[in-house]
Amino acid sequence: MTFFRFSLVAIFVQFFVQIQAQKLVQDQNQFWLGYMTSTRLSPCYSWWNDTHLVPHGFFVLRTGLTRNFQPASITAGYAYLLLPLSAENQSLKRKEHRPWAQIQATFPLPNGFSVSNRIRYDARFRQTVSNGELSDGYSFVNRLRLLISVRKSINVPDQAAWKPFVSLNEELLVNFGKEVTFNSFDQNRISLMVGASRANVQLQIGYMSRFVQTGYQLFVNNHTLVMWVTHRIGDSSKPRHEENVTE
Repeated sequence: MTFFRFSLVAIFVQFFVQIQAQKLVQDQNQFWLGYMTSTRLSPCYSWWNDTHLVPHGFFVLRTGLTRNFQPASITAGYAYLLLPLSAENQSLKRKEHRPWAQIQATFPLPNGFSVSNRIRYDARFRQTVSNGELSDGYSFVNRLRLLISVRKSINVPDQAAWKPFVSLNEELLVNFGKEVTFNSFDQNRISLMVGASRANVQLQIGYMSRFVQTGYQLFVNNHTLVMWVTHRIGDSSKPRHEENVTE
């Protein structure tokens, strides 16, 4: 439960940041599509892939190899991204190469609840920009992501084809290292999702507030409609809660 306590502290820290920055926040609306697959390679290993698209926003293509334990898993891999230069300039996209790794654990709770905790590290190699133009060089920054997700299964008859659920997710993203110049805070994501699973397919839809720092004391609050599909390949067992978390 150490992850759980740490995540709660992160939530309170982010609330303090948001309160301090209220007059410097710009709001915008987004639509986020995501498709995720987990292919079972053996009883202990699986191959993870996910693709995310926010029109007029970002694009993510990510892959990784997962080692499954109980109740945890460890994944490491690579991601390729196209990210907007700024909230004001969504058309200019810069490339990012991102080796990444994470550890995740899920714990069942009484009355159909479960809690999932995740710590992810991103090594971000971002295309540099000079005078508003993309260059051939890359800058580097470390980022740590701390996520807690609480899920409640909805009781339905055993013969029902779809098993519905509701989940509440909170993720704090912070930068660290000598490359960080003005603030370690990167962004905060809080979302409320409803979904349903059937055999090896899971559907989710919901709302996410993605609160992002874009400059010194400048923030953007992205009000985002999220639609995600998760597909398990080579394993017809019940979908695991650890696959319900965010990009």
